[in-house]
Amino acid sequence: MITVQELLDTDSLGLKGIAGLAGTHRLINWAHAVDLPDPWRWVSAGNLVMTTGTGIPRSPKEQVHWLELLAQTNCSALVVAPQAGAPKLSKQMLETAERLMFPVLGASFELEFVKLAHHVIESVLQAQRESLKASQRLFQTYAEAMRDHADFSGRLSVLAGNLGISLSIEDAASGVTLFASDSSPHRKPEQSATAESVAIGGRTRANLVIRRKKQKAPEDPVVVRSLVGLLAVELERLMIHRDDQREEGADLLRSLLKDDTDFAFVRPMLERRGLTGTLVCLAIQPAKAGPWSPAEIHQAPGLQNRTPLLFQDDVLLALSMDEQEALDAILRSLGDGTTIGISGPISVATGFRESVRQARLALVQAIERETTALRYGEAETGLIMAPKSLAEARALVGRYLGPLIEHDRVHETCLLTTLMRFLTNDGNWKATAFDLGIHRQTLVYRLKLVEQLTGLKPTSTDGTARFWIALTAGRNARLLPEQA
Repeated sequence: MITVQELLDTDSLGLKGIAGLAGTHRLINWAHAVDLPDPWRWVSAGNLVMTTGTGIPRSPKEQVHWLELLAQTNCSALVVAPQAGAPKLSKQMLETAERLMFPVLGASFELEFVKLAHHVIESVLQAQRESLKASQRLFQTYAEAMRDHADFSGRLSVLAGNLGISLSIEDAASGVTLFASDSSPHRKPEQSATAESVAIGGRTRANLVIRRKKQKAPEDPVVVRSLVGLLAVELERLMIHRDDQREEGADLLRSLLKDDTDFAFVRPMLERRGLTGTLVCLAIQPAKAGPWSPAEIHQAPGLQNRTPLLFQDDVLLALSMDEQEALDAILRSLGDGTTIGISGPISVATGFRESVRQARLALVQAIERETTALRYGEAETGLIMAPKSLAEARALVGRYLGPLIEHDRVHETCLLTTLMRFLTNDGNWKATAFDLGIHRQTLVYRLKLVEQLTGLKPTSTDGTARFWIALTAGRNARLLPEQA
């Protein structure tokens, strides 16, 4: 399409600006000749209105009102090629054009409106042809990107490079960048770049942010709409994939809760889903009206790359990495009023069902204390002196030895063996160091790490008692390795 300024710059047309030249950036999508007294009834947004002036009122006051009604149609500009006897444009009318930034152009009566209209229409048709070609190139580039790049971010970068722009997709509510074509998405955009935000349809809750450098970048609305449509399809595909992952995760949690599956066997599967390191169980009481519902929480920003396994029971249960970032994302997404109970580290010895029990107990205590999140064991629940069941034995091992077992598994250390040997030797530092074949200072370091992980001091009477009872219960119930 052509702008009003480009029309003025076409010498062969002989147009000159009279008023409202601050609006010459407007695009023209058609040319319409009309000499009726009410042209606003016959023109539409983007039209170039051409008149010989016979329909313009003679009174300055009526001219002002006439121009205001015409400008309300959002037409692009008015070209006046006055014939003999046509009223003169009043000062008040021209001042109104300046105020409304509505371009009024002058031409000689000899100007053939057909010639002007042909120039405009040819420009429009040429723009449409270029738009069609650009859309074809866009879809061709997209098809090639799908063949060459398996990940969405790679395809986004290809599309951005082809269009000569920078693209990012942001969460509509928080403004968090979900995907970016730039390899450094958090880098501040150049000051010479202009940004445009376009809402992406569907259930994505996201905006496409287009940054263009000056003197570059297509602003063709057809191309932009095509781009938004392609990305909407991509995002919907990702959301469907996350829906499927949630269903698979819920099935796995049901199996673990029924003891149909051993936790040791699901570890590789969890690692493939990005759930590595120390894992915990969460019992979540969601807020009544948060940004994301419990049924959609797996789509929330911050949880999309390493989504916890989720299962909706009387509360929302989750198997998650023990990271503050994940907990913050859940609290932020479910809204103020959400409460989370956090189990101790899940281990093969304690089992998954025990971690669920711990999380539920921590949730009840968190609600009673009116706190946002509480870890199991932060509110002391008393010491079971002689466990009467396997469940009580699991609880003891999980509470006092779980952090050590999980640390040994992840970091290939031997804190549990060290603690056991220290207690067996009645707290004798020299004998323990000798039995383990380590320096005394190494033993000091290990026992300090035990204290940091469990909150209990192995050299204190209370710590010795609790650790010994937990170790005895674990060995009797065959929950601990033989060497422990």
